[in-house]
Amino acid sequence: MIEIKLPFKTPTINHLYWHRGNIKIMKTEAKKLREEIREIVQSDTCGLHDISDSKLKVRVEIHENWFCKNGSIKRKDVANREKFLIDSVFAALGIDDKFIFEHNIVKIQNKDSEFSVIKIEALENGN
Repeated sequence: MIEIKLPFKTPTINHLYWHRGNIKIMKTEAKKLREEIREIVQSDTCGLHDISDSKLKVRVEIHENWFCKNGSIKRKDVANREKFLIDSVFAALGIDDKFIFEHNIVKIQNKDSEFSVIKIEALENGN
């Protein structure tokens, strides 16, 4: 299994791209963030050979404060953040995300810090 911790808040995809007609263009901020993710991934990936060309199971954990002061849940779309994370991590690993067969994303309450954890492992028996 590969476990990658990204020690920062990941912005939503809406903040990382701008649109010109029907064309999405990556902002400079997004390019810098993708490069930072690449550096983290490449310095922290042992066990890569164990998952190459396998059907993969991916778990994305988004750690941050998900609640308002009054206890209601903040309007935050995790799917908007997850897509950029998966694209960036898989590009850095040199793995096509077509190998993802099982995927799950969770919000984890954390008042003190904001970060993400991506766990990637081969499915047992390739199922």
